[in-house]
Amino acid sequence: MIAERAGRVAEVAAWPLFAGLLVGAAVAFDARLLVVGLGGLAVLSAGVRWPASIVGSIFLAMFFDQAGVTGVKVAAFPITAAKLSVLGGLGMWGIHVALSGAPPVRFHRVQLGLGAFILTTLGSVVHANAMEAGKFSLFGLVMMLVLVSLVHAALAEAKLRSLYLFFSAVLVVAILASLSGAGVVSEAGRASGTLGDANEWATILLLVGFFVLGHLANDETRVGVGLRWAVLVLVPLGLLRSESRASLLVLTICSPGLWLLLRRHRRQLLWMALLGALAAPLLLDVGKAWARLQNLLLRLQGVSGGSSDSSLDERTELLKQGIQLFKDNWFLGAGAGRFAEATGFISPTGELRPAHNTYLEVASEQGIVGLLGAAAFIGSVGMTLWRAWRHADDPAKKDRVLGAALAMTAIALMAFTLGLLTFSIAWLLLGVSLAVMTQAAPSGRRHA
Repeated sequence: MIAERAGRVAEVAAWPLFAGLLVGAAVAFDARLLVVGLGGLAVLSAGVRWPASIVGSIFLAMFFDQAGVTGVKVAAFPITAAKLSVLGGLGMWGIHVALSGAPPVRFHRVQLGLGAFILTTLGSVVHANAMEAGKFSLFGLVMMLVLVSLVHAALAEAKLRSLYLFFSAVLVVAILASLSGAGVVSEAGRASGTLGDANEWATILLLVGFFVLGHLANDETRVGVGLRWAVLVLVPLGLLRSESRASLLVLTICSPGLWLLLRRHRRQLLWMALLGALAAPLLLDVGKAWARLQNLLLRLQGVSGGSSDSSLDERTELLKQGIQLFKDNWFLGAGAGRFAEATGFISPTGELRPAHNTYLEVASEQGIVGLLGAAAFIGSVGMTLWRAWRHADDPAKKDRVLGAALAMTAIALMAFTLGLLTFSIAWLLLGVSLAVMTQAAPSGRRHA
């Protein structure tokens, strides 16, 4: 009790001191420092008092990470707004823990699964003696473990409704901006939203869209209903505008789960499909989109033909070379981060190309050992989601778990077409998912 009161006194006394220092710096150097400093103090104060705001700020930075590159590099790692937000989040969480006495870290078996994968990645790097090439994968996974642990600890006992609504609002605003032409557009004319890659943008739409619907399915407030309608209508339109074939297939594969999640709102789903069908001709060249999708379906069936498609040709060749690389280095792989160098495949633009397939990347770079590590991690995520969904005694929390499961399924499927090993926003939502599962457990059974 004495320590708690002392912490509160220290917190109250600190803000006037910081404010005074800020005003002094603004007078002495630049008045703009006052605005920036006051904004920083507001974020710091919110993060210390309400840990959910830490996660919200990190999510916002990651969602607009393409614009967050500072141009500064440390040990060849680019410093982005997302990385800075995580560092700031760690600091705010540390202050919150010191003042409140909250546990700094909470154990979850998914952390063990991820730890196993990190160890196999380290083994691959050591075996290939290729730290320079492998440090991005290795250190990236370590940073993701820190991120997941931070988010889980910060949210395990926090009220999540406001955070879900914030995620939903950011998603809706970003899609509207993209559809209006305000977002990034790739060289091929495909909408890339807040990213430089249309397929990664489509991945974010699926990931965040499924995740927030886990809450919005049961939020009958005006804000909740409005956001549910907006997400249901805008996410498919955003996918269409991105012209991502894989994302449309993933949406189709996940549709049974979406049908279950929105069992009380199936009329809205039907309206969504109708609005999407009507809006599609206005958003994209339907003939071109159908030809692209038809080419993909033919390739999946092993049938040659169709119109020319350089993207599929490149990915087909990368698949062949990745399989051969795995056969040549089947036990420990060619070394994490060495796919492009080891295959030597050069694109028409004259650049070495990554695998564009996360599972192929792990198999060829880390071999059977790496696949076992990845399987341990993926299995831990899938098993804990299944158990949390089965045992949740609150229907609303059960649906949140289902939404998280759909989001994780979507990212797992999109990983067959993209390199998503350190796709940061997916790891952030995994951390939130751990908190969702913790809260969904019946009273008396809240253990990981």
